[in-house]
Amino acid sequence: MKILFALPFLAIGISPLAAEQFAPMALNSIAAVPAKIAGARVVDPKGVAVGSLVKVQTDARGKPLKADIALTGGRTVTLDASALGYDQTANVVVTAMDQAQLARPAR
Repeated sequence: MKILFALPFLAIGISPLAAEQFAPMALNSIAAVPAKIAGARVVDPKGVAVGSLVKVQTDARGKPLKADIALTGGRTVTLDASALGYDQTANVVVTAMDQAQLARPAR
């Protein structure tokens, strides 16, 4: 009986959502773009990889404005830096959109 009671808690502890936790800050709040961000993995809110960061477009002071992202499907999209988060420790960019939303053509 005790084993059956513990199993749900064990499953929660090893779930994929618990596997990776990010602490992203808004990309546009970074004063200067770190060099290591080029090639950073881009993930959706669930932590699923959707692409990699190709380039960050900045203003004259070096503050991020837009980011070019190469999607896993081969297409490249440009997103506002305000729509992205960046975890400097993990070198991961987080978007609020999933793969399907990112793959839709811009209107």
